[in-house]
Amino acid sequence: MRFVTLSNDTIYEIGLLSAMWIVMMAIMMLPATVPWLIAIRKLSTGSPIRTATTFLGGYLFIWMLFSLGAAVMQHLLHKTALTSRMGVPVTPYIGAALLALAGLFQLTELKRRCLAHCQSPVSFFLSRWRDGPLGALQMGAHHGIYCLGCCWALMLLAFVSGVMNLIWMMGTTVYVFVDQATLKSPALATTSGIILLGCSTWILIGLQQ
Repeated sequence: MRFVTLSNDTIYEIGLLSAMWIVMMAIMMLPATVPWLIAIRKLSTGSPIRTATTFLGGYLFIWMLFSLGAAVMQHLLHKTALTSRMGVPVTPYIGAALLALAGLFQLTELKRRCLAHCQSPVSFFLSRWRDGPLGALQMGAHHGIYCLGCCWALMLLAFVSGVMNLIWMMGTTVYVFVDQATLKSPALATTSGIILLGCSTWILIGLQQ
C-alpha cells in the first residue's frame, strides 16, 4: 500500500494558509454570533461568561476544520494551475461555476433549514440546552455545523475575487450578519441566490461574445 507523503514545504504552506483562513473566518463569522452569545449568557444558570466562551470555542472549532479544508483546496488549486497563489482563478469559467453553485445553494431547502436555525438562538437553547462545560462545547459545535451548512457556498466565493480580498470579506461579513442576526426570513437568501445566478450567467454570456 502506497502512502501519500507531504514535503516540509507543502506542510508549511498549508499551515500558513490554514492560519490565514482561520483568522479570516473568525473575523467574518464572529459578528453573527453576538445574538447567540447574548442568549446563552441570559439563559446560563452557571458562570455566564465561561459558558459563552466555551460555546464560542466549540463554534470556532467547526470553522477551524473548514479553514483547514479550504487551505488544502487553495493549495491544490494553485498546484494544478487553476488559481494564483492567492486563489484568484486563471479563467472566468471557474468564477462563473462557483457563482452558480453558491446561487443554486441559496435556493435549496437545506439552506433554508440551516438559516432558520441560525436565526433562532433562543429556540435552540430552550430545546437543546446542555449543562456544564462539555454541554456548552457541544452546543457550540452543533451551532457551528448549522452555520457552516448555511454559509459554506458563500465562503467558496473567495476563489472568485481572491482569498483575503477586503471588499469581499467586508461584504460577506455584513451579509452574514444581516441574514442571520437581523432578518427572520429567507428573503435575503433567495434574493442573493437569484443575483448570484444572474452574475454567473452574465459572465458566461460575455465569454461567448
